[in-house]
Amino acid sequence: MRLPVPDLPPKVTKVLRLLGYPVFYLVCLVLFARLTFPYDRVKDRIVAEFDARQKAAVPNRLEIEEVSGHWLFGVEAEGVRLISPPGDTKAAAAGDGEEKQQKPSVLQIDALYGSVSPLRLLFGTLAVDFGLELGEGEVEGRFVNSSEESELEMDISGVSVAGMAPLEEVIELPLGGVLNGRVQFVMPEGKLQAANGSLELSIESLEVGDGKAKIRNTIALPKLRAGTLNLTAEAVEGKLDLKEFSANGPDFQLSSNGSVRLRDPFASSISDVRVTFKFKDAYKNKNDITRGLFGAPDSNVPGLFDLDPKIKQAKGADGFYSWRASGQVARMNFTPGADTSARRPSTSARSRRPKPTKKTKAK
Repeated sequence: MRLPVPDLPPKVTKVLRLLGYPVFYLVCLVLFARLTFPYDRVKDRIVAEFDARQKAAVPNRLEIEEVSGHWLFGVEAEGVRLISPPGDTKAAAAGDGEEKQQKPSVLQIDALYGSVSPLRLLFGTLAVDFGLELGEGEVEGRFVNSSEESELEMDISGVSVAGMAPLEEVIELPLGGVLNGRVQFVMPEGKLQAANGSLELSIESLEVGDGKAKIRNTIALPKLRAGTLNLTAEAVEGKLDLKEFSANGPDFQLSSNGSVRLRDPFASSISDVRVTFKFKDAYKNKNDITRGLFGAPDSNVPGLFDLDPKIKQAKGADGFYSWRASGQVARMNFTPGADTSARRPSTSARSRRPKPTKKTKAK
């Protein structure tokens, strides 16, 4: 059965026909521009811009396998690798006195996309929806920049920290666990030192080490199970206060308090954070190496770890080590402290996992 077609006035029909030509032209323009866009040039330009911003003597290197379109006004890059040179290019190999070349750290991103809102550009506002695919996890967010303020929202879901080069480079040991969380900041006039916002992150089933990797090519420790690491912080006018930074696993216990005064760039931010941690008896008694390093739980003989004067000063009677991390984030000073205000986290502390967020990326 045919649906009845409304009988439009001749003038209306004429106007619709006249409007149809420019609409058809715009559709064709966007379609053919999308199909013929030189994405190889975009890839070369991105790499060139990245290289031009490198100032280190041994710069980082960016590699991209392929660049293509993402919907109408977006770009997607696949096979993205950020390669950082090793911090110490020569290290003594354990036991043989020879030198071996350390491998550079690689951050692998399966896919990365960004999509710009052209309508908001007409009013002087840059609005970009972005996303990253990291293994089975993903990061999705939105960045808006205007003359008045900048706003960043980011959701992290199911991202494995195993093989995440920047984190493993800091810890100097392999990591395991799953990262989830949400970050939201508003920066008046784009200034980090005036930022307001919050972040809530968690790493579930955090594990450090694998029983094979050696700390500074000296000793291999058993895998340390730290449970769920929770980080919750709130920023008000550029002061980031730590509400929670704790973990309480089978082998390790950690808690912290303090604040970070944000600066531009972030590496120049000023930290004043106190960290306390403790290796539990179950970990100390893992094997002969841990008993010799941290001391057997039922022995009065101190372990090798406690023979260092600073570490000995940081240790309290309850077995917790207390340290103060102060100064610029890029080069913080760690000094032993006897304060116990951040010590003894509650054993009933929540092992929160941020609620899953609604996906914004079109599949």
